[in-house]
Amino acid sequence: MSKRKYISYSILSFLIGLFIIPSVLDWLGVPFSFATVLHLIFGEPNLVKGVIVFILTGLIVFLVVRSSYNDYKKLT
Repeated sequence: MSKRKYISYSILSFLIGLFIIPSVLDWLGVPFSFATVLHLIFGEPNLVKGVIVFILTGLIVFLVVRSSYNDYKKLT
């Protein structure tokens, strides 16, 4: 896959995730807000649950960014 295709697919998937998926999920009645999902999973927020969510979110973001960066680096 060339750099141009990789960047095009990344931008296209970002736009689909930003506009198309939330409207479809809203139409189906599924909660798509990250705050709503966390509230459904953990209940009322407190300090311990907040720290757990912060660590898990940071870990997920780190893994996604590292994976994307490594894939992009392989293209060069």
